[in-house]
Amino acid sequence: MDFVTLAGLLIAFSSVFLANWLGGGEIFLLLNLPSAIIVIVGSIGATLIQSSIQEAIRALVLMKWSLFPPIYDFNSARSSINNLAHKARRLSLLALESDVNSINNPFSTRALQMAIDGTDPNILSDRLHDDAVRIHERRMKSVNFLESIGGYAPTLGIMGSVLGLIQAMANLDSPEALGHGIAVAFVSTLYGQGFANLVIFPIAKKLATYVDKELLYHQLLIDGICGIAIGKHPYRLELELATYE
Repeated sequence: MDFVTLAGLLIAFSSVFLANWLGGGEIFLLLNLPSAIIVIVGSIGATLIQSSIQEAIRALVLMKWSLFPPIYDFNSARSSINNLAHKARRLSLLALESDVNSINNPFSTRALQMAIDGTDPNILSDRLHDDAVRIHERRMKSVNFLESIGGYAPTLGIMGSVLGLIQAMANLDSPEALGHGIAVAFVSTLYGQGFANLVIFPIAKKLATYVDKELLYHQLLIDGICGIAIGKHPYRLELELATYE
């Protein structure tokens, strides 16, 4: 688990409550269920209008990376590719049949199996590159889905504030209720800004970093396995892959 994400969320929200407390504000005024509903549910609903349920599900699945990030061990992958290159050079490409799962990555398994099956190295490189780009684009659509939620949240927060003010104006004959209603109304604006800038955008940025790292990792696998397929010298291949990190 990535405890940095949890720590960041805790620090971010604590700073808001601490600032409110130091300013003499009451904590219960910041806790408003209707404001949370209009900002969170409304933002998700607005994003669904421009997207599809499949994209929403993929985004939900991808969000788990913020707490349980994927591990891309470039050093281990380079070491495995180097061992495979030495074995292929010493024996043959077909001798790698028992090693298709050695890198423990679905993309590398498919790529190595295609190389062993005798796929032309140029076709192999192009096809694997296209697959890597498609995976990256699909992941980025999920990131964009989350960013759209963050984009709508502040606007929904303002709408919630307007709705709260409308309700507050209904109590013009009661000054105490009017003041409390106006205070609560602006909580929606706070929720909109906080949900977008303290939760959604930081998480989307972190996920985009992981997605880009995945693409780089796949490129390492492509260069390594295609190098093995064309019979490139293991030491030369090792030097070429050393730049990936």
